[in-house]
Amino acid sequence: MSETGMSMGANGSGATNGVTWVRRSEVPPFSPAPGIQVQPVIGESLMTCWIAMEPGAVVAEHSHPNEQLGVVVEGSVSITAEGETREMVVGDAYVVPKDLAHRGVAGANGVLLVETFVPIREEYAKAWRAVVEG
Repeated sequence: MSETGMSMGANGSGATNGVTWVRRSEVPPFSPAPGIQVQPVIGESLMTCWIAMEPGAVVAEHSHPNEQLGVVVEGSVSITAEGETREMVVGDAYVVPKDLAHRGVAGANGVLLVETFVPIREEYAKAWRAVVEG
């Protein structure tokens, strides 16, 4: 494992017997939908992702068995959950409980989010491994 690169443990995660050091610039992205790039960091039981969305990009309504915490790092995003839509800007955060339907739309200048999923969002891990392994 390099000091700054992403490594994958035996289970295909980024976890090893020690610290995993990661630089965003060295994490290959995958695209789960048009205009969206995800760069995950995968531990033993959690996953944190840089998620970049182009202006107006849409994450369709969905739910998953993972608790999700997001922080807006750049730009803005509208998050809709439980019939309520909120405009989230830099410094704002949200927590979506497992199995709760939600959606997102990037603002006029796009958005960069840091989102954490517990447990690991397996479909994201699988999609990312497919990119890494070619």
